[in-house]
Amino acid sequence: MLTPICYTIEENNLIKSKLTEQSFNHNSWADDDFLPIKESIKKHYHKIQNGVCPYCKLQLNSFHGRNWDIEHIIPRSHGPNFMFEPLNLCMSCVGCNSEKSNKVVTDSKAKVTYPIKPSQYRIIHPHFDNYEEHLLVIEAGLFYYPLKPKGRKTVEVCGLTRFYEFAGFGSNAEVFIKIQSLAAAAEAVDSENIKEDILAQISVIALRGVIQNKREDN
Repeated sequence: MLTPICYTIEENNLIKSKLTEQSFNHNSWADDDFLPIKESIKKHYHKIQNGVCPYCKLQLNSFHGRNWDIEHIIPRSHGPNFMFEPLNLCMSCVGCNSEKSNKVVTDSKAKVTYPIKPSQYRIIHPHFDNYEEHLLVIEAGLFYYPLKPKGRKTVEVCGLTRFYEFAGFGSNAEVFIKIQSLAAAAEAVDSENIKEDILAQISVIALRGVIQNKREDN
């Protein structure tokens, strides 16, 4: 879980002023007078996240804009008033941010008061949820094992299956189907021993991808 940013008095005044403008909408994010605030947001979340994307858990040591995006958990187009809400902000890798785009992530219809209950979100919320309770990272940037429905939805919304091709699996549909089938089977059984055995099988498949990827790099 993340520590939300605290704005300065000047930043708060600017945000409040802009929110009351008749022309304010989700595209106001691009206004030039917001540039200093956006830099503060980037620095804050990059630091407290230690350069780790809250969705795929890849660590990107670069602060370059080509690697990182300011992430609005509830998309700006869905909740313009939450554009600068500290609990709605973090930094995510460009890949996850692009995949997530403006997909629906909450069942709340709130437009003024930001929803703060974890149950109101379909995906893992970086500020409210314990990631490990919902999604197991077998290998960051390779394979993610959903432990709960919210973990499965995070994989779907943030496009975490995109890493199969990058990790050396290529577009082999059979491998993808096998992994998905194993994951579904693990969720359907009650026996912890069987779950562990299935998870071990998934790990083997994932490690093959890592080894293949390293061979190609060398």
